[in-house]
Amino acid sequence: MYAVVRTGGKQYRVSPGDILEVEKLAGDVGDSIVLEDVLMVAGEEGIEIGQPNVAGASVTARITGQHRGEKILVFRYRPKKRVRVRRGHRQYLTRLQIDKISGDGFEYVGEEKEEATPKEIVEAAVSEVAAAAVAETDSVVEAVETVEAEETVEAGVEEEADIVDRVVDTVEAVGDAASEAVDAVGDAAGDAVEAVSDIASDAAGAVGDKAGDAVEAVGDLAEDAVEAVSDAASDAVEAVGDLAEDAVDAVTKNLKGLVGRGKKADDAEDNEKKEE
Repeated sequence: MYAVVRTGGKQYRVSPGDILEVEKLAGDVGDSIVLEDVLMVAGEEGIEIGQPNVAGASVTARITGQHRGEKILVFRYRPKKRVRVRRGHRQYLTRLQIDKISGDGFEYVGEEKEEATPKEIVEAAVSEVAAAAVAETDSVVEAVETVEAEETVEAGVEEEADIVDRVVDTVEAVGDAASEAVDAVGDAAGDAVEAVSDIASDAAGAVGDKAGDAVEAVGDLAEDAVEAVSDAASDAVEAVGDLAEDAVDAVTKNLKGLVGRGKKADDAEDNEKKEE
């Protein structure tokens, strides 16, 4: 029995009891959520494909973790602009455990598997050791009574030695159980320290990402300002060149007009002299 669900823009094939990681979903660890975007359901009755979703079908899951994935590098490049930006990204993820797949007329539930806490492990170990010690004590008492009933001293001495060995074994078992309990407590403490370290690392990564974004934004603004100033200066130089060219053309035309007028005046004067 399995189903195909869609979340975070991706599709996943899930079965009861499966554990998968998806893009971050709202909720705390231990909360139960329902995924209603079910695209296909396959079971004992056959396969049902949705158009696009299977009517009435849903997948119930439990949130078992909220964390961030591995860091990936993102590089942005703009040719001929001297833009080279590299920054990291860590996706927020949610770890889910699939509890059941249900719909109209069917329901598939996975086996519940609860992990024992360190306290429960210690209590179970102590209980086993106590039960073993009680049983061993009973056997010791029975052996002592048997020794007293025996007639030969040598047999009694051998039985007493056997009793002592059993008592030593019991003490060793108690020591081993205590050592295992201490190891379990130490592992639980190590997990807690690791979780705190992960939270601190995530916080530092978030601060670094924000700082990188701020630096990139400042760099983009500075680059845009430089480009705007450069464009304005280029436009100003071009405008000044056009004005200077127009002024030269105007002066040239005026000079030509003055020269033409002077030449006409000289020609008229020469004609008058010739007529006289």
